[in-house]
Amino acid sequence: GSKPLLQFVGDLWSSDINLKRLQNLLIDFYRGDPVDSLILSGLDHVMVFTAAEASIGGVEASPIIHQRTYYMKLKKDPKGGKAPVPYLTPSGPDMDFKVRRTEFASPDLWKLAMKQPQGVKAKKKKNQTTNIFGETIGRLHLERQDIDSRSGKKSKALRMADKLDKAEAKAALEDELGREEEEMDNEFQQAYGFSKGDM
Repeated sequence: GSKPLLQFVGDLWSSDINLKRLQNLLIDFYRGDPVDSLILSGLDHVMVFTAAEASIGGVEASPIIHQRTYYMKLKKDPKGGKAPVPYLTPSGPDMDFKVRRTEFASPDLWKLAMKQPQGVKAKKKKNQTTNIFGETIGRLHLERQDIDSRSGKKSKALRMADKLDKAEAKAALEDELGREEEEMDNEFQQAYGFSKGDM
């Protein structure tokens, strides 16, 4: 799916406690469901939040926050780089607002609310992944086994089959040698008029 890139511009996001908490709320509101991975084509828009100091009649007022939204298209780097280059086009919605009233929790209660339970963060198991169907897939790393030189114990039926195969091969070889000897004897008899046995 599509995910926005969120950019917070200005020192006030880190120095002002109210803006710090607002930043946290904005991230939770716009980020959507957490995902493990994202393809580049899913990054198609950028939301920029700029915090600017404001003053009315020389008196410091609440900072103004400018929200700007851009459509982002990734194109090939003209300089030949591997990473694509983003091209931004203003798309909206755009707005300017300021924080006038706040009623956040006390620092202790806020810290307690931000704490994540131990069971939520699943420990990553080595060489174990889960596919899209929820099935667990494990990967085993073994040394290369030399199966050519390894001989396992054969059953009685396999030993008998080996003996029969060897006997048949031997009989076929003897039969072939006998035929070759007979053919050579016939050729000798045709050439010289008598067989080798008459010599």
